[in-house]
Amino acid sequence: MKIGHYLDNTLKILAILALVSMIGLVFFNALLRYFFDSGIAWSEEFARICFVYMIFLGIVLVAKEKGHLTVDILFTALPARMQFIFLLIADLLILIAMAFIAIGAYQLALLTFSQKMPATGISSAFLYIAAIISSVSYFSIVLINLMKHIQYGLAKGE
Repeated sequence: MKIGHYLDNTLKILAILALVSMIGLVFFNALLRYFFDSGIAWSEEFARICFVYMIFLGIVLVAKEKGHLTVDILFTALPARMQFIFLLIADLLILIAMAFIAIGAYQLALLTFSQKMPATGISSAFLYIAAIISSVSYFSIVLINLMKHIQYGLAKGE
């Protein structure tokens, strides 16, 4: 699990870097505009890129820690066997959703590859790459969880 720990820390560092860059750049640009009537032309686009990557990296980090909001009133009232079945169904639905998101983001990245953002000149596809990375990572996390549910759930006789 050293690789998993390394990847987890890397994602955390990148998400924090995106947040700090976004806040710092927007704040600095606001100061420049207020005091000097001048600003950094590309700061808004770069802040948007940082925001998109921070959100998509955060999705993966929360998924890894199973921290997404859930309403489990009905789920906890079910017998263990039904809970197991619902966990499998939920994992399969998430896998399908992540596959659709990854494919859609890939198609959008291909379509927008030649389009450049006006201020930075960065390809618009760069924004969709965040969705690809996030959905593939989320897919991997859920697939590992699904295999654990099957392996340990069946081992317990559920």
